[in-house]
Amino acid sequence: MKVAIYARVSTTDQNYEGQLEELNALAERSGWEVVQVYSEKISGTKATEDRPELKRMMRDARLRKFEKVVVWSVDRLGRSMKNLVLVLTELKDCKIDIFSFKQAIDTSTAMGSMFFQFLGIFSEFENTIRKERQIVGIRKAKERGVRFGRKPTTEAQIAKIQWMKRNGASIRAICKEVKVSPNTVYSVIN
Repeated sequence: MKVAIYARVSTTDQNYEGQLEELNALAERSGWEVVQVYSEKISGTKATEDRPELKRMMRDARLRKFEKVVVWSVDRLGRSMKNLVLVLTELKDCKIDIFSFKQAIDTSTAMGSMFFQFLGIFSEFENTIRKERQIVGIRKAKERGVRFGRKPTTEAQIAKIQWMKRNGASIRAICKEVKVSPNTVYSVIN
């Protein structure tokens, strides 16, 4: 079986050599052919597109260069549930399994696949909780008098917009002078 190894550490003073050593030994014991190693020193909270080696691995996964990704731990693929589920889902869509050494999770097995499904459930739960917290926070802020959205156009701004327009100023010049958007200018002059 062709496998890829992905190793990540969060800071430049950390070292992923231990991960690579263990994962290469695991591949050898398991009879897997390591076709590519991806390793980087970057935070796991960053999105896939901000992690060059993970991004390259995902591109190679779409090209089916390997059948399984071997990682030290699930959190090496992503620290946030959202990022982790996105990576796992894309790999699953490419029919590529994941083996996590530390948690002994292999998505090619029924148990590993079940764990994968649990990750999706937990991700959905996390999103729901976050949305509920946002709603409560916004409601409390409004109760304290916090105003959301654009600042209202003042009477002085309205008068200046009207005066400048009557005197032939362009929309762009009015926006720059009064520090308002073109939509505001149009709504005042119409």
